[in-house]
Amino acid sequence: MGPDGGTMSQIRDPETIEEELELFAEAVRLGIDPFPPRRVRGRILRLSLGWFMIIIMLSWVSQFLYRAL
Repeated sequence: MGPDGGTMSQIRDPETIEEELELFAEAVRLGIDPFPPRRVRGRILRLSLGWFMIIIMLSWVSQFLYRAL
């Protein structure tokens, strides 16, 4: 069942510009912004993920060297 209670038709890519414009018009009519603004990614998230990866790699290398020696 689709969100409107009916059966969902098969979702496919639009083949013509007119079909694509119809999809945009329907999205706007339903209150969906087809071009939402880009989210600003936090610098802290990237930095913390990078440090986490560095720590994990150092841990793996130290475990490997401890077992090899």
